[in-house]
Amino acid sequence: MSNLLYCRRFCLRSSRPINSGDSVSISQLITHKLRCLLSRALCSVSEGKTEVAKEKRPWLKSFTVSYLVNSCGLSLESAKSKSRFVKLSSSERPDSVLTLLKNSGFTNEQIIRVVKSFPTILIVNPEVVLLPKLSFFRSIGLSSSDTAKLISNCPTTLSLSLTNRLIPCYDSLKSILGEQENVLKCLRRGYWIFTLDTAKFLATRLSLCRDIGVRDQSIKRLVQNGPLVFFCSERKFNEVLNRVRDFGFDPKKMYFVHAMLVFFHVSEFTMEHKFGLYQQFGWSKEDCVAAFMRFPNCVKISDEKITGTMEYLINNVGLPPGTIAMQPFVLGLSLEKRIKPRNMVISELLSKGFVKKEDLNYFQILKIKDCVFMDKYVLKFQQVSALQPCP
Repeated sequence: MSNLLYCRRFCLRSSRPINSGDSVSISQLITHKLRCLLSRALCSVSEGKTEVAKEKRPWLKSFTVSYLVNSCGLSLESAKSKSRFVKLSSSERPDSVLTLLKNSGFTNEQIIRVVKSFPTILIVNPEVVLLPKLSFFRSIGLSSSDTAKLISNCPTTLSLSLTNRLIPCYDSLKSILGEQENVLKCLRRGYWIFTLDTAKFLATRLSLCRDIGVRDQSIKRLVQNGPLVFFCSERKFNEVLNRVRDFGFDPKKMYFVHAMLVFFHVSEFTMEHKFGLYQQFGWSKEDCVAAFMRFPNCVKISDEKITGTMEYLINNVGLPPGTIAMQPFVLGLSLEKRIKPRNMVISELLSKGFVKKEDLNYFQILKIKDCVFMDKYVLKFQQVSALQPCP
């Protein structure tokens, strides 16, 4: 303050007449001097305010950090970082928030994730802000564990408006998926969907898909099983759509949607790598394309599984590579749990003469359900074997 008074006195003294010849230099000197003094004065005032703020802040910050560590389970380092976004003066409000979350089925780990991602949740009114949203999730069929997973995976969901975002989002999904269970399947695969303007996404994506001939049943399958694909960025969605069309898939067939799911996750480089691996076992380029058109997931299988399954089918079962390309679904079956055990049973039946090789459809044998296989190839021949006289 004394510096400011000095500046004022200096200005009054400097206002007396001066020689015209010295007017420019003296004026510049006065201006420079005033700037320096004002700068010092303002710094002093600023430093004074900072000191006062520092005197008040330590207790508040210390309590917040302590609460985040002791009551919320955050590490000291994380608590210090999150204390920048929330200031707690007492434990009453945050205690009520934590109690509501625990009573709603949240585990300690899930609460930690929520507080880390959305620390200001500790200062909201739990009865007014949180409880109605938790009640809404239960009302649409999500269990307590489902709700806890949804919120812990996407905590900002709790900051969204119930009437302007959460309810309209659910209604727009239900309009395309129909049954409530289908909506729940979609939500379980994409907890973040509530953060999107789904009505806008659905309108534009539905129009785009229908314009190229994709049927509503296929769109429904895509939304339900691949929300990450359907609700991705516009650039990515158009890229996937164009790749599937360029590859030759018919938009009117369900495989078009299957291919979209695969193309979203698999790059062109990876596809070429997988095709090259299949070609090492005797497939031609045409075989690779034919297999992919019938079973798009053949390019998502790991290299180890491709190698193990192809080697076994060719070397142990004796299937020609081209035949496998026409029935590529076998590549998705478990080698240890499905292919090998059933092949061992069939080999045993062949060796005992119970069945003839020309009467067997090997791919059909691998495709049928376990209960059907047991009845047709295990239990039936166990009875026959028991009736045969001992040698």
